[in-house]
Amino acid sequence: MIDLTKPVEVAQGLWWVGSQRPHNRLQCNPYLFIKDGLGILFDPGSVLDGQVVLEKTTSLLPLSNLKAIVCSHQDPDLCAAIPLFEKAGFKGDICCHARAALLIQYYGIKNPFYMVNHHSFSYRLSENTSIGFIFAPYLHFPGAIMSYLPEQQVLISGDLFGSITADWKLYADENYLDGMKAFHEVYMPGHEILAAAMENLESYPIRLICPQHGSIIDKNIEEHINTLKTMPCGLFIQSKQPRLPLDGGVRALLDQVVLRLITTYGEQEVRKTFEKSPFTLNIRKRQIAKTTIPGDKMWESFFSTLEERRGVAYLSSISSFVELLGKQYGLGIPSVFSTLIASSERQIKEKTAELKELEEKLQNLQESMYRDPVTGLYNKEFHQAFMLKELAGGSPLVSVVLAIDNLERINLDHGSTEGDRTMRILSQVILQSVDPHVQVCRITGGMFALLCTFLTKEQAIERAATLGNRIAGEDRFIVPITVSMGIAHSDEVGESSRKDVLQMASDINALAAFRLRLARKKGAGSIVAVSTSEAGSRSAFAILLVDVPSFSRDLLKQTLEKERYRVLTADNGLEAKKMLLAGGIDLVLCELLVPKLGALTLRKELLGNPSTAGIPFLLMSANKQEQTVRRAFDLGIQHFLARPLALYELTGLVNLIASKEA
Repeated sequence: MIDLTKPVEVAQGLWWVGSQRPHNRLQCNPYLFIKDGLGILFDPGSVLDGQVVLEKTTSLLPLSNLKAIVCSHQDPDLCAAIPLFEKAGFKGDICCHARAALLIQYYGIKNPFYMVNHHSFSYRLSENTSIGFIFAPYLHFPGAIMSYLPEQQVLISGDLFGSITADWKLYADENYLDGMKAFHEVYMPGHEILAAAMENLESYPIRLICPQHGSIIDKNIEEHINTLKTMPCGLFIQSKQPRLPLDGGVRALLDQVVLRLITTYGEQEVRKTFEKSPFTLNIRKRQIAKTTIPGDKMWESFFSTLEERRGVAYLSSISSFVELLGKQYGLGIPSVFSTLIASSERQIKEKTAELKELEEKLQNLQESMYRDPVTGLYNKEFHQAFMLKELAGGSPLVSVVLAIDNLERINLDHGSTEGDRTMRILSQVILQSVDPHVQVCRITGGMFALLCTFLTKEQAIERAATLGNRIAGEDRFIVPITVSMGIAHSDEVGESSRKDVLQMASDINALAAFRLRLARKKGAGSIVAVSTSEAGSRSAFAILLVDVPSFSRDLLKQTLEKERYRVLTADNGLEAKKMLLAGGIDLVLCELLVPKLGALTLRKELLGNPSTAGIPFLLMSANKQEQTVRRAFDLGIQHFLARPLALYELTGLVNLIASKEA
């Protein structure tokens, strides 16, 4: 017997963390994947069961280790609980398709969105673990996705493979298929779209299907996929008009309706509905045992009985199925459905008006979604979308990436409000200086990008120099600023990447960012447009060595300089902090017991500043104790070296870090 009051492990590292109380026969299933102490939560649920999901999740994993929440689409039954997680301390990514993010933001989401279609439909949980996403457009939302765990061969399918049933179980039983059909007939738009998605799944090895609604499918995977691949669905199906079943006629069709009613409402309720009616049911066989109604009136009478005893609302749950049967066999729609149809037509008119209003809002939001709130420029998402569009069309593209050299100092001396003002003024200067066809974007922090489709690289270099001079001469800044720039052209991308626009865009971005980094190392206001062997050498990698002056420090400095690294020194923690805030440092090598500001306190303060939080930090000490190691690990320090150091070990570690940072 499975204890559903607790998390249930359904595959290696994958836990069901839902509530065992379905709402109106619709069960919602959130899943938590944990690997190496880090987690991803899939479809966290609604406000009705969000607290249960939160408690089960935190019983397995601290929220600080929950790296992402994946939303298969935008509906409230799977997204509305996200603000509850944010309030409890969740700080990770919201993974979804960009089309879903446009609507999910209206739940009041504060955490950043990770648009899976902008990241090759994958997400890296850790260095050794990634998950994939499978695009499932219009099933039943334009931005619907499924998730795939390759190591476990588990498909987390969102609404696909879901079911409506009165008798929910965690794992699907032999009666699951009919409830699955009932769900898809109503919620999926058409056979062709559903069949295409199922054909796509046939290329994946799948041991387990975990839908957001219904039950987990752990047996007969191929049968369930083939059922959806071949079944008709949607309200506007072009039916074939086959003949009525030879054995049973209309009554055989009504047996299918009885089966659907029992699946949806349960045996007890259906038995009660037909007590002392013209239709006697065999609940065990799930069919009509006998009736006093003649065959030519049976179709109308059956549904009249339902309407009389349960009302129009009861009919609505089977309306799509009955309409499908009526069209297939030329029986027409029973007259009792006319009230339902009239109500539906009225609702359609109302929904059409609402949809028109929503489309107008979405049109306005489409523009705002791609705008940076601080500067009003286009944002990182637009930058990526524009690059992909132009590269897919075969246009040559120049990317100029620039960064304010002294923005950190402005924020430190004058506050972040003045830093934001500086970026707004810079945005105005750039827009006034460039051609109208140049797309100007703010990527992050003080980093901006200019995308040009009509310039050669040489022309871009010339105009970048002119722009840099104009910025340096602008007198509206609170203090004079300079910008460093890195320039890359699509012609520089290797042949192997040209067949894949995503890879091509990634290579251009990486090359421009690397050259920007080289430019900042050269000095304020520099422009780098080539990656020569000298420019790309280790001399571009800056190491801050924090230790009191001594022969040991000199030896470490000389050893690292022989490896062609640029090594700076600081005598104490306060001096090191100032140098780090000024920028340009790629790695910190720090003695534990440096004066004025200890290494662990320094690390803690660096983590609190976005500009320094990501700098790798190596700790060294002759006093390496378990308690100190634990404190260092809690601060994200992965390497604590015992002194005296083995120099070959140090250089090997630094070389590894430098290669990753390059």
